[in-house]
Amino acid sequence: MSRRFGLAMVTLAGVAACAGQTPPPVPEPAPDTVAAAPTIPPPPRPRQLPVPAPVRQLTPVRLALVGDINLGTSTLPGGVPPDTGRRLLARAAPWLTGDLVIGNFEGVLADTGTSEKCSEPSGDPPRPRRPRGRRHAAAEKATRAPACFAFRTPTALAPRLVEAGFTHLNLANNHANDYGPAGRESTERVLDSLGVRTYGPLGQIAIDTIRHGDRLTAVGLIGFATYPHSYDLLDVARSEAVVDSIRPLVDLLVVTFHGGAEGVRALHVPETAESLAQEPRGELRRWTHAVVDAGADVVVGHGPHVLRGIEYYRGKPVIYSLGNFVTYRGFNLDGPRGVTGVLQLEFAADRRLQRARLVAMTQHPGHGPAPDPARTALDEVRRLSAEDFGPAAARISDDGEISAPASSLPPPAHPPTDSR
Repeated sequence: MSRRFGLAMVTLAGVAACAGQTPPPVPEPAPDTVAAAPTIPPPPRPRQLPVPAPVRQLTPVRLALVGDINLGTSTLPGGVPPDTGRRLLARAAPWLTGDLVIGNFEGVLADTGTSEKCSEPSGDPPRPRRPRGRRHAAAEKATRAPACFAFRTPTALAPRLVEAGFTHLNLANNHANDYGPAGRESTERVLDSLGVRTYGPLGQIAIDTIRHGDRLTAVGLIGFATYPHSYDLLDVARSEAVVDSIRPLVDLLVVTFHGGAEGVRALHVPETAESLAQEPRGELRRWTHAVVDAGADVVVGHGPHVLRGIEYYRGKPVIYSLGNFVTYRGFNLDGPRGVTGVLQLEFAADRRLQRARLVAMTQHPGHGPAPDPARTALDEVRRLSAEDFGPAAARISDDGEISAPASSLPPPAHPPTDSR
């Protein structure tokens, strides 16, 4: 009660006492006669189920892949083609079409620099010494200084790659480091300025989204080599881990590698580890099978400078080498080393390889690749595939169509990523 009400009650009690009468009782407040309405809980809200993400519709993907590319080098006499190489790729360009066009760039794109491979600061090859007195050609050859295999491609030649249709270039190879870190940075910078994506060096994995209408497919590219500046195929367990980590991020995963021995003695793929002189170049059968098990949809190799056979492992094609594609100077193109081709692949929306084809080409010294009417590449790859892989060898028709053998097992289960 308020203070004012309390003082009034005290005064009344005093008056009653003086009158000798019992003061009347203070009336109690009447209780509420209306009962409080019971609290009714609100009706339960309907359970909201999570709304499923819309299923992403995937699109088919077309790829074109080639082997080694070197447009010319300033480190060799006559090593740069005339007219900045505008005709080098002209005859092959009609077949370099697809959502992604991929090659292996051998060398460095730079106009200056010093290579530890060469004795002169300019990066030019050492000049041969002439023997004193009369000597036969054999004696002169014996005293000639070795050639400088450090390839520095003038940056003025780089636009030829874009004009030919290339979208991605692998930089995981032995010549990518011919001019050290500065040379690698120059190569990446020049290609990036032209809109050509690179992959292969540590930390560089290309992931691209191919869109056709409202359908899209994420494609991943990982490049391996046998050098510390790149993803290392000599470490099989780590290679598996790299592929396995990228597999969930993409719908289609392409793995390329630069490995194996070199030259006409390297046509066959051995069942053991390979080397180049004292340099280990990988146990390729074991490695390629491991990365397919980890999730690769196709594995494509280069490095031996010759074509090699094609194997199907667990339903996936493994192309062990695409040879030299365009190598203007510094590469021996005699015999099998001048036989090359363009690998064309078409994948359906469910990642299934729908079509594979090898377009046979040939390359002569001082010229770029051109279609080969004799289709020597098809005969060569067909023979090598059968000799090396037996029942697992790819079948190659007279028009270059590549198909799996009847003995090929279904691929491992790696469902496509339909939603994110």
